Amino acid sequence: MVYQITVKLELEKDAWNYRSAFNKNTHSSKWKEQINSISDFDFNILLWISEKEAYLVMKDYLENFRKDKNDLVKEKIENIQESFEKIKDQLFFEMEKLTKNQIYRQDFTIFLTSLNRWPYNVNLWYTWNHIFRKNFITPFIHELLHFQTIVYYKQYIIDKLNDERKFEDIKEALTFLLNYEFKDIIDWIDNWYPQHQGFRKKLEEYRINSQDKDFVKLVDYACDII
Repeated sequence: MVYQITVKLELEKDAWNYRSAFNKNTHSSKWKEQINSISDFDFNILLWISEKEAYLVMKDYLENFRKDKNDLVKEKIENIQESFEKIKDQLFFEMEKLTKNQIYRQDFTIFLTSLNRWPYNVNLWYTWNHIFRKNFITPFIHELLHFQTIVYYKQYIIDKLNDERKFEDIKEALTFLLNYEFKDIIDWIDNWYPQHQGFRKKLEEYRINSQDKDFVKLVDYACDII
């Protein structure tokens, strides 16, 4: 199987990231405060408007950013693309071995964004990464593990727990595995969200003390203790 990772900066996707952050209920006040401190641009106009409208009102702002950072954008895309070309075969091999399933698709896109926020699109299977961020490999593998967990294990977990919120917590906590299974590939330690640290620690202790590193058994254990 030949896999492809493409790195891009598309203004429409950058505008989507701003609009999504500004209209999110979760941590919305935090994002509004952070975004409004970026420049004199009135980001409040992003409230309650469509994605198409968001791009239109931000087009000049984002085009100016692209123009000002054009050399940086080109350099980042080239460097990130080159980095992934060197390790992608090993990366996908290790992910298949860990999750016990083939990588669910062949192509992935990383969109660079001028906003320091890194969402992913569950339906389109995109990821975003801040253009000024120094590490890109760990965030991508983090999201790829999410994708594999969603595709192959979400229904299994929900059938056991009948609780989608708990599935989300398990999905996030399982990323501690990056620090073990991908330790020779990642470019940053995966610590992630504070609210999952206790749960992650319990899963990590189970893995350390277990002779069987089977992913499904770890998932079952997570379902038992959550």
